[in-house]
Amino acid sequence: MPATQEYWPLVLENIKSKVTESSYKAWFSRLEFVSTGNQGRKIIIGVPSAFNKQYIENKFKGELRDAIGKYYPQVVHIDYKVTQTNDTIEMDQPEEIIKTSDSHQTVTRPDPSLSTYLPSKSLSNLNPKYTFDNFVVTKNNELAVSVCKSIVDQPGTMYNPIFIYGSVGLGKTHLIQAIGQKMLETHPSFNIKYITSETFVNQFILAFQKRKMDEFREYYRSVDLLLIDDIQFIASKEATQEVFFHTFNELHQANKQIIITSDRAPKTLVGIEERLVSRFEWGMVVDIVKPDLESRMAILSDKAMRMGVALNPDQCTMIAESIDSNIRELEGVLNKIKAKLQISMQPSLSDEEVALLLNKTQPDNPIRINLDVSTQTPDRILQAVCKLFAISKADVLGSSRQKNIALARQITMWFYKFELDLSYPTIGKMFNGRDHTTVMHGCNKINKLLKTDTKTSNKIQTIKDLLLHM
Repeated sequence: MPATQEYWPLVLENIKSKVTESSYKAWFSRLEFVSTGNQGRKIIIGVPSAFNKQYIENKFKGELRDAIGKYYPQVVHIDYKVTQTNDTIEMDQPEEIIKTSDSHQTVTRPDPSLSTYLPSKSLSNLNPKYTFDNFVVTKNNELAVSVCKSIVDQPGTMYNPIFIYGSVGLGKTHLIQAIGQKMLETHPSFNIKYITSETFVNQFILAFQKRKMDEFREYYRSVDLLLIDDIQFIASKEATQEVFFHTFNELHQANKQIIITSDRAPKTLVGIEERLVSRFEWGMVVDIVKPDLESRMAILSDKAMRMGVALNPDQCTMIAESIDSNIRELEGVLNKIKAKLQISMQPSLSDEEVALLLNKTQPDNPIRINLDVSTQTPDRILQAVCKLFAISKADVLGSSRQKNIALARQITMWFYKFELDLSYPTIGKMFNGRDHTTVMHGCNKINKLLKTDTKTSNKIQTIKDLLLHM
């Protein structure tokens, strides 16, 4: 498999985690990697039909670009090549309806009946991979997990609805599908439905067009547990909000459990009617926050074990410190490591290989100050750092963990790596034989601080000025 093609399966897996199973099957399962061009800045994707290309560009352009960007970071242009001449569409995907807005504008396609997109009442749409067995409970999500589990024995009576909010990639979808799986085990006769709000919108539009609204209402009002994901996407869709309002009321009145997720708290939702917002707050509102370092390491270790990816403690720390935004990005790094292991037939990667992979994963390059390397030496840099921090060379090269000294030490390592272009092992030897992973950690920490902390940026600039006048 060519090097430029090796990550394509990971692109598809990334998309699969973000869209419904039916959407993936209908629009992405037959996409193919064709080639890259323009020095890696363009990627060409094979699509089965022009219609398939048009639909992806209209509806899933963002998801496709995000997935490609993770594994082909140099790509700035996506092109398509139609690989089949037959422009027909398979009709075995029940959930997704083609639309351009909440109005009645649609793209022409064969005329399905309502049954072709409303799944059978015996189908829950739950993804079997989302269970509590592989959901890592940490400080950032333990309250949400506890609240969800508390309703298993008596759904609809304790907290109803449950409204879970948090940023992208923190496990909201996994959590509500896990509670759906658990509820199905406990109450096998329950009519359980997991659905995204976007799919609800699409189904409502087609039901309205086909004059099947009575069937649509009956379908959702017969649900025992409604799990609706990303409710923010019904914003400004007045007709959809109207029908969802009445569906919510019917289910709530009948003590049917409702669990909703969103990327923000109810009161901060824009374009959602006040009467819906007030109902979202009736039961229990809980948030899932970004995991701290300890939590990210726990999640990473668990997922690595389940994926069969060997990580040593230093590598686990290195990845968790480099990726602090969301869990999906941690999974993305593990997928890349697994792909490299499969290609190289190695049992594990070296620390250097993991560090290199992380540098490619991060969208921003290290911030450089462009010193004239020919006039600089490690000793001059060390002198400048010591002068700024008012400490001795022995302090910087020693083992003290005092905050001020540790920061000076990491800044010195950063200068050696990114301005003098010394290797991590070489720098480690200069600091009394420290392991190169310690140097990687120090350099990564300074790069991170340079993006967020003006005090660190000012210190770097001051050291530069000192070096220019020493």
